Amino acid sequence: MRRSRRAGLLAVLLLVLLAGGGVAVARSAPALRAGGPTSVSGTEATGVFAIADRTVRQVRYDDGGTLRYSFELTNDGRLPVTVTGLAAEQPPSRLFTYTGLTDATGRSTVRLSPGESTQVTLSLRMGGCETLSARAGAFVTEVAVRTEQVGLPSVLDDTVTLTLPEELHTGSPREAFCPHSTATSRPPG
Repeated sequence: MRRSRRAGLLAVLLLVLLAGGGVAVARSAPALRAGGPTSVSGTEATGVFAIADRTVRQVRYDDGGTLRYSFELTNDGRLPVTVTGLAAEQPPSRLFTYTGLTDATGRSTVRLSPGESTQVTLSLRMGGCETLSARAGAFVTEVAVRTEQVGLPSVLDDTVTLTLPEELHTGSPREAFCPHSTATSRPPG
């Protein structure tokens, strides 16, 4: 009897440890990574160059246009992850507004198994040149996405900030190419 009681206690302890470890794994933030290959559409000119350890993609500003930046999204975690879209709060940028994240088929919900990668496209609306000095610039280096993971005991929601494989940069154009600028709307410089 004593031996069976110990075995039962050991089995319960083992079960609690395993369940606790599963909860710890499930409660960790998803391990997503952005990488190449990359591509850009929605602007007529683009160039890529390196500055020390940074890679910058320069794009031509197109007031009111939508820049589409495609990159590979990888789940480096141990659990499946569903990206459900952009988070409400995004890193600030003066000339870009985050408008969407979709997979190659245009869906805004992207499910990734552990170790899986897929191509996604970040859409950014270009605007606001009338509030920035001519030739001043704006960067986008990160994107925040909403995620869901099925864990124990429920679905866990997180926001994950991804560092883009390239720093997107555009410059505010001269007055002739900034249609809403006025003599007083732009700061000097």
